[in-house]
Amino acid sequence: MALKHYEIEIKQEHSFENCKLGREKYAKILTNIIENYPEGFVLALNNRWGTGKTTFVKMWEQDLKKSDFKTIYFNAWENDFEDNPLTALIGELQIINKKEEEKFSKVVKNAALITKNVAPTLLKALLNKYIDSETL
Repeated sequence: MALKHYEIEIKQEHSFENCKLGREKYAKILTNIIENYPEGFVLALNNRWGTGKTTFVKMWEQDLKKSDFKTIYFNAWENDFEDNPLTALIGELQIINKKEEEKFSKVVKNAALITKNVAPTLLKALLNKYIDSETL
């Protein structure tokens, strides 16, 4: 027996129209939280594999865009080719920065500064991991 995964269509104007789990109410609660924390915060969604976290986030993202929120969808699984997730995220922010507005510029500059300061340590750790220290 083969299991097949079907993507749910997420409509631009009615992002939760095809949601059969009634998740729109949770998106509204989270949107309300975002509106009350204009400086930002970290939010983590946690549940077992296959429970619909990605689908919910994509629906919610579309709902936020409809309300003129600026969003970035960053899938860590799709960017796992990079050893340092911060580097992949910074790359995504730089793409957005060029397309959007200056608000992201400050985030990118701060992240770049962190990476610049952390990069030598990371490089040293990588060299130690992959190159025998006696051959140097």
